[in-house]
Amino acid sequence: MAKALRVQAGARGVPAAAVDDFGGFEGQYEQIEKVAAHHGNYWEVLLYGHLLKDRSTMYDLTSRLELRATSEDGRVLDALAHARRHKTARDYVPERHEDGRPVDISFATLNWQKAVRDKNRPSAFVRKHFEAMVFTALAEELRTGDVAVAGYEEYADWSEQLLPWETVETKLGDYLVEVGLADPGDATPYDAVTFRRQLEDKLTKAAAAADAGTRITRAWSSTPRPASPPSRPTAPRVSGPRRGSWSRRSKPGCRSAH
Repeated sequence: MAKALRVQAGARGVPAAAVDDFGGFEGQYEQIEKVAAHHGNYWEVLLYGHLLKDRSTMYDLTSRLELRATSEDGRVLDALAHARRHKTARDYVPERHEDGRPVDISFATLNWQKAVRDKNRPSAFVRKHFEAMVFTALAEELRTGDVAVAGYEEYADWSEQLLPWETVETKLGDYLVEVGLADPGDATPYDAVTFRRQLEDKLTKAAAAADAGTRITRAWSSTPRPASPPSRPTAPRVSGPRRGSWSRRSKPGCRSAH
């Protein structure tokens, strides 16, 4: 009996040892996740593996830089601050801030919002995917200028580089003439209402011209074409002998080659 139990225990250990040789159950689950992602064009769940080696660098860099949102939309920086507060978490981070507010991830695509969720932990984000989503969104915000870096000209706040309105007013008249929005010597005040009215007039004229061209095209296409001359009669076609048969009538005693 004891021998049978030892054999049974050893048999159970064989599959576990085989799985351990391939990275353990966690590694196998990760491989299954990668295969499933390739089948559904679901690359978001694979990105964390490429960012893993630079994770500490990105956290260190974002802690040293002074990042600013160039608009009222601060969702990405808010999510970054949440990720930094929980960067020592093992697998999951809470979906709410310390004051109870939910972390707004509506800036991300539906695939990302699906990747950071775990049906077994509905009140938390999967940490590795949440970090990958945040850093990917931050890179895009820096590229588009929605997030600026204080003290760096390349990533400066574009809104701070705009001319003051007093300076714009002194140059506005010449600029409007140059781009064709006003006539030389026109001193009519120019504001947003005037600009909108000009755009509406231009669009109305363009639409009318397009409609006129469409009517001309339809009229031309509906004009009856002149009748084509009748075709010349042709002689009836005489089919030749079938391939594989004699061209002459077979003589008596001769076999037909079919």
